[in-house]
Amino acid sequence: MAEVIGAQLVVEALRHEGIDTVYVLPGDPVGSIVNNAAAMGMRVISVRHEQVATMAAQAHSYLTRTCGVAIAASGPAHSNTITGMANAWANCWPVLVIAGSSENRRRNMGDFQEAPQVESSAPFCKWAYMVEGPRRIPQSINTAVRYAMSGRPGAVYVDLPAEIINAPIEREDVYFPAAVGEPARSQGDPRAIEEALRVLRSAERPLMIIGKGTAWSRAEDELQEFVDKVQIPFLTSPMGMGMVRPDHPMCVAGARSQALRNADVVLLIGARFNWIFHFGLPPRFARGIKVIQIDITAEEIGRNVPATVGIVGDAKMVLAQLNEAWKDNPVKHGETDWIRSLREYVLKNQTTIQPMLDSDAVPMGYYRMHREVRDYISEETIVVADGASTMDISRQVVYSYKPRHRIDAGIYGCVGTGVPFAIAAQVCFPDKPVICLNGDWAFGFNGMDIETACRFKLPVVFMIYQNGNIDKWVRTWVDHAENPNDFIPAMRYEKMMEAFGGHGEYVTRPEEIRPALERSFNSGKASLINAVMDPGAARRPQEFGWLDRQGRMRY
Repeated sequence: MAEVIGAQLVVEALRHEGIDTVYVLPGDPVGSIVNNAAAMGMRVISVRHEQVATMAAQAHSYLTRTCGVAIAASGPAHSNTITGMANAWANCWPVLVIAGSSENRRRNMGDFQEAPQVESSAPFCKWAYMVEGPRRIPQSINTAVRYAMSGRPGAVYVDLPAEIINAPIEREDVYFPAAVGEPARSQGDPRAIEEALRVLRSAERPLMIIGKGTAWSRAEDELQEFVDKVQIPFLTSPMGMGMVRPDHPMCVAGARSQALRNADVVLLIGARFNWIFHFGLPPRFARGIKVIQIDITAEEIGRNVPATVGIVGDAKMVLAQLNEAWKDNPVKHGETDWIRSLREYVLKNQTTIQPMLDSDAVPMGYYRMHREVRDYISEETIVVADGASTMDISRQVVYSYKPRHRIDAGIYGCVGTGVPFAIAAQVCFPDKPVICLNGDWAFGFNGMDIETACRFKLPVVFMIYQNGNIDKWVRTWVDHAENPNDFIPAMRYEKMMEAFGGHGEYVTRPEEIRPALERSFNSGKASLINAVMDPGAARRPQEFGWLDRQGRMRY
């Protein structure tokens, strides 16, 4: 009879579930899992920090609608994955983290790297479990994938004690359950579908908010059909960008504040009334708004704002239902005073930022730097953004025209996601250009993993917006002194990339950015453009701050 060890069963179980890529940082006791994964033909992306592995794996999930997998060693290696699991939890992205742990026979004895790994993972996981023996490995991984992918996706954790990883077992004693496959898609209540169209028909100032849940659902075709039929203004969450083209005549992203504040009916689809959308509350929204809410999870319906119509279901399925029901009960708003007024605000806001987009000032500001990126990249480019102002301002300037072609920190506001997300994007789509826009502070979290991009010949273009400070807020409110020079000015980050064998550029003037982009994308290598900018550069004045927790709520 053939004999296998637990490590082999881990790999076989992952392959059985259709998983072909794992993000890892090898170490005791998972080395044999990683070695078997490579030997058995899996794509193994080894990184320099377990946080990077977990973040790259969840981006892999989002971009491919599969379950991304990260493998880590025990103790501190495992605890390094927790921020990544928390980010997946907040953003509702599936990720499976597998970590080794201390031997069971030495539990509570102070074993090497002994830690409460299941307990510490559980708050951020849909399911966290310690495998009892090698025979249970395929069943445990199958269960984990099912939990991660079903309903509202999220993180799961499988803990493998060291002796189970290397334990031998007869192959005929191992049972592999049927693979999870594509998660089930639920439809909405037909009565709620009809009611949603009725409420939309009664609206004078309707607005549709499109979230990344529609992107996860792959609902772009159904969404495009619905927007074209109903003709109501829409805007998107940051990662909902590209689900409908930003140049669609009904897109009012450039009049975001005016649209939110004045809408009387809001169709919320695959998005949540959390801080990104100001909880749906005044003063950012009108009092007494009617809300048609579409979400995969019943518990989300009515959060913060009562739902006039709540539809629990998969975005792709529900939109298909709405399109079908529309044939018998057509609703069309089209060219109304409402959309015309919003377009006037779009033009006004564009006029406000145009001088910053055109500025030749040295040192440079965010808007001109983003404009150079926007004007150079193609619609096929996947844009990754990381940091505070770098990420926030890029939403206004660097457009995405296709679904899932923008990925950023999302709802958790987790700094340091850019490098791992960009690595995953290039792994998933080797033929697409990928650019990663990083604040210099954000780059510092996981910047050493640009070496991973070099090692795996991933031609990501990393661009650092170097303003030489963590955040002026820190100086103003913590140290009570206005001094933007928190970092050594004009640090030569591009030398890091050159040391790893990649391509580096150093720019200080706006006219130097496009040639640097051209050389970087044409190099065929991982590249880094180090762009030195004005330490005091900021976004245009905002009527409402994104994050101001002092006094009256101003989200």
